[in-house]
Amino acid sequence: MSDLARLQKLKQIADLIRDRDLAHLKRVQDHKMGTEALLRALDQTQTSSNLVLATNGQVIERYGLWTTNRRIALNQQLARETAACMSAHETARTAFGRAEVLKSLLVRK
Repeated sequence: MSDLARLQKLKQIADLIRDRDLAHLKRVQDHKMGTEALLRALDQTQTSSNLVLATNGQVIERYGLWTTNRRIALNQQLARETAACMSAHETARTAFGRAEVLKSLLVRK
């Protein structure tokens, strides 16, 4: 196998890896955006005020506790997804760079 053929084969492999890593990055970003949307939705919800005053106070208190716990869980999830997104971005950037270097080497030959 000639050097040019090996280089072309390496470029094909690098392109496949790049595409895989970019697809993974997209999936991770989509998950992160979904979690961010859930957090925004928590800020837009309210409890009903058509209840008896004592009942309304209990509902508001329990709902507030639930939203606080939900917000804590979503923020933890968002932190994990942000870290995964940063890692996936770096991996995709490296794969993209490798593919571009091989592409430029093929253009030179």
